[in-house]
Amino acid sequence: MQKSYSKNYLKIYFYQILSIILGFASLFVVVPFLSGDKVTYGIYTVCVSISIFLSYADLGFLGAGMKYAAENFSRGELEEEIKVVGFSHFVLLIFLILLSAGFLYLSFNPEFLIKDINLKSQIDIASNLLLILALFSPTIVLQRMIQMIFGIRLQDFILQRINIAGNLLKITSVFYFFGIERYNIVGYFLFVQIINLACAMFGIFKARKIFNYDFVKLIKNLRFNKIMFNKTKHLAFSGLIVTISWILYYELDSFAIGKLLGAKEVAIYAMGLTILSFLRSLFGVFFSPFSSRFNHFIGIDKTNELKSFYLHVITISFPVVVFPIIAIVVFSKPLVVSWVGLEYQESIKIVQWLIACNILAFVSYPAGMLMIAHEKLKEMYFVSLLMPIIYWGGIYFTLDLFGVKSFAFFKFVAFFI
Repeated sequence: MQKSYSKNYLKIYFYQILSIILGFASLFVVVPFLSGDKVTYGIYTVCVSISIFLSYADLGFLGAGMKYAAENFSRGELEEEIKVVGFSHFVLLIFLILLSAGFLYLSFNPEFLIKDINLKSQIDIASNLLLILALFSPTIVLQRMIQMIFGIRLQDFILQRINIAGNLLKITSVFYFFGIERYNIVGYFLFVQIINLACAMFGIFKARKIFNYDFVKLIKNLRFNKIMFNKTKHLAFSGLIVTISWILYYELDSFAIGKLLGAKEVAIYAMGLTILSFLRSLFGVFFSPFSSRFNHFIGIDKTNELKSFYLHVITISFPVVVFPIIAIVVFSKPLVVSWVGLEYQESIKIVQWLIACNILAFVSYPAGMLMIAHEKLKEMYFVSLLMPIIYWGGIYFTLDLFGVKSFAFFKFVAFFI
């Protein structure tokens, strides 16, 4: 274990800057191609949004596993680390198989997800997208496994290099799949899934080469382990409650809008959701190294150093979070119009409210990490259960009055409270 991680932070943030540039390129190159057909883009948004559930299929055990694996690593207990990684990803694999079966069923009944798709071509697109999603869902196990292995060692920048190369291929591929007479959104989605799988496999190769990581032993531990279950279950179940609450608050917008208002309204809302997802990914990458470091301090019982580090994280993250969000809110109108055109002017207010949701992220991200590190379960329950109650309560009473805008406004209100 290293004594100092300053160089690791610098390397991580160097590649984060490249990821940010690439993310903006993706937004401004890929989305205009996809949004050319509102209804089809709405269908694509709903089908991609359902893939979000793959991220939560571990039922909280990956979050708990990350904490305990980082503590094991800080104490040099590599055998225990492998057991934690194997067990937590076994749980993920079981539920991914169940979700894949659900996606497979929906691929034969896409009308269940989206209200107003009637043309055979639209139904075929939705069916094919869901089928591809079902087939490639297990890729998530490989992605999350290498993220945990690199993350607890604060070597994320190695994965970022791999993913940057993959994202460049995804961006350049739009010129092949889309054009004046081409709109092959199914082919594009399939290509993206193949690139994700290739990046995950190359990440496994790098982990084996750099860390001499024993993947044979990891595969043997990819099973139920009663000791690991008892060790992780309390934090995992609390994480499950938080996860369910977060899904209710954050991930159901596209489905609810598609079911209640239709595919065109999903497309209008998707502009704000796309930028919000980009910022969420950005902040997730920015704060993720600190989470592992919190767990390192807990593992070697250095409470005072943890307190000092926590306050330092809040201080340095304030300008990183607040100033860009204010800038995007202020310039959202020219941003949306120049990005996707005048036909999406209804998206401007939605973009403003959704982006403003993250104005307090410099507090919420470190606080959430600290609660997990200290296993403050009651506080986690209270915060997580409050948000969906405020959010869906507000939508219920204002949907007929404000339409799709009520989703954006009450997402901000719930997060701010």
